[in-house]
Amino acid sequence: MRRAFTLMIFLSLLQGALAWAALGSTPSEFSDTKQTKLTARSLAAAASSDSTSVYTVSQSTLDSGTIVREYVDASGVVFAVSWSGPTLPDLRTLLGDKFTVMTSTAEKRPKAGHSQLAVEQSDVVIVSNGHMRAFAGHAWIPSALPVGFDTTTIE
Repeated sequence: MRRAFTLMIFLSLLQGALAWAALGSTPSEFSDTKQTKLTARSLAAAASSDSTSVYTVSQSTLDSGTIVREYVDASGVVFAVSWSGPTLPDLRTLLGDKFTVMTSTAEKRPKAGHSQLAVEQSDVVIVSNGHMRAFAGHAWIPSALPVGFDTTTIE
């Protein structure tokens, strides 16, 4: 009995270690991804005349049909994410350590009749809304945005 309990704890810790945090870290790897495709476009943000900030958009389509986009800067760090589809993606994986900011804000709200959550802090902005079979949202780290990046372009 003790061995089984120890094994269960070990496996649950291992599972958490295998999930990559995305926002503010490296791109995510979702376990239920049907197909992953990197968008062929490298997008240049409007920057100052002496330098150009470049980023890429990585798009994953989950088995559920939900589309997840991760905006990655030139150094390989995700500075923004978005999702849309019939189910929510694994937000713990997608938002990384910013997930606790979202959950703590959600706990403070009344439960009835709210389908939108908006968090705007100095270290993260998260907007999530929807209902069954129609979820959408986006999040970004303001201090990590490339120079000239317009957050209204997050799809």
